[in-house]
Amino acid sequence: MMTRRNFLIGATTGFFLANLPRVGMANGTGAGGQRSFIEVFSFACPHCYKLSLQLGIWLPLHPQVKHYAVHIVSSPDDLKLAAAGYAAAVLGKGEAYRAAFFKAIYEGNQAPDERTMVTVAESLGFKAAAFVDTMKGSDTAELLARSETLTRQFAITATPTLIIDSQRVRQPDKDPLDILQEEFGA
Repeated sequence: MMTRRNFLIGATTGFFLANLPRVGMANGTGAGGQRSFIEVFSFACPHCYKLSLQLGIWLPLHPQVKHYAVHIVSSPDDLKLAAAGYAAAVLGKGEAYRAAFFKAIYEGNQAPDERTMVTVAESLGFKAAAFVDTMKGSDTAELLARSETLTRQFAITATPTLIIDSQRVRQPDKDPLDILQEEFGA
């Protein structure tokens, strides 16, 4: 039976789910005592964009904390958005794509649609056809399935959601960065 303690979601390459270790190790520590958290986000979520900007400042100040970004997959729209992010991860530019796509939507006022997905991919040096093929490929499909399983297993219906020490943090009125600072230190 699959539980939060034994849910294996790691492969060895890429970003997002692709490089997650076993979730649920004792006290959330990994190799060398490093602790980690999962941020479940959506490109369509302005609060997730805000958190991504905050994490860009906070994470370098906390090198002992490992961060994993996982796109929620609970609807057909989520599936398309996640496929773009995971395709970029499969192609080796997951973090760059995440930052550029968020920027295109929230600073460039572009729609979170296929056109913007491909435009952002091209801005990172990908060929449009190859990027779309990767979005439809088996490596991306595997990451989508893992993301969907995580979304369902932790009953995630809103973003951003944090998973710390294999427990979904349920404090909807609290800023996610405040939660991280309390958990991992300011």
